[in-house]
Amino acid sequence: MSTRIAHLVAGVLVAASAHVAQAEDDDDTDVATESTPTWSTDMDLCCVNHEHPPCPDGESEVVGYRRCTRYGAWGSNLLDPDMFVQVGMNIRHFAAHAPMSAARSTMPGTTARGDDALLFDERIGYPLSRGLFMAFDFELGNFANPDSKHSNDRDFVLDGLISLGARGGLGPFSLGAEIAGGVMQSSFPRQANEQTDGLLEARGRAELWLAPWFTVGGAIGASLIDRGDWMAGVYLGVHTWAYAGDRY
Repeated sequence: MSTRIAHLVAGVLVAASAHVAQAEDDDDTDVATESTPTWSTDMDLCCVNHEHPPCPDGESEVVGYRRCTRYGAWGSNLLDPDMFVQVGMNIRHFAAHAPMSAARSTMPGTTARGDDALLFDERIGYPLSRGLFMAFDFELGNFANPDSKHSNDRDFVLDGLISLGARGGLGPFSLGAEIAGGVMQSSFPRQANEQTDGLLEARGRAELWLAPWFTVGGAIGASLIDRGDWMAGVYLGVHTWAYAGDRY
């Protein structure tokens, strides 16, 4: 009898100790689960948790986060309209083309002198295809001296031209050639009416890229109508596409 009682007591103790051990294991599992970080709560990755935006300061550079700037984001505006704007100064030289009043007053054996005009130039252009472009030029200036001693010195010049050309890149430079045509209106100190002339000229251009959207450049051209007429200028350019889209 005593042996059976001893065995029964031993069985109860074994069962109780097993139950306590199981309870302790469950507690450890809960603690480990609570202390272990989860990808969706603590790590806050964009691909797992979309409720809490990562990179809250907007300045993190960790690759893979939703708000982090992607590599090459400065060139991601290729869906915007492609165009460029150039602003600068041009000088135009006119050969001996005196107005009619001056031509009548010129003594036999003399030749009317040429004159120059300093003009503000604004140019807006659009690519037609890769390497080809069209541009509109507007020039205004030479608000000169009404008391000039020379009757063929223009005291006001206004013109508008349309250009068609081609361009290509050469390292940090962009080179181009174009044909420009339009109309110029000018006035002279001793002439009551303004004079209108046609313009048709061949031009060459060279630009240096200062940044993905900014250039500095120069242009030179010669008239295809009036022999001896030429132009030259410098300008700053702004492009909506990085490197004019020529480097993709």
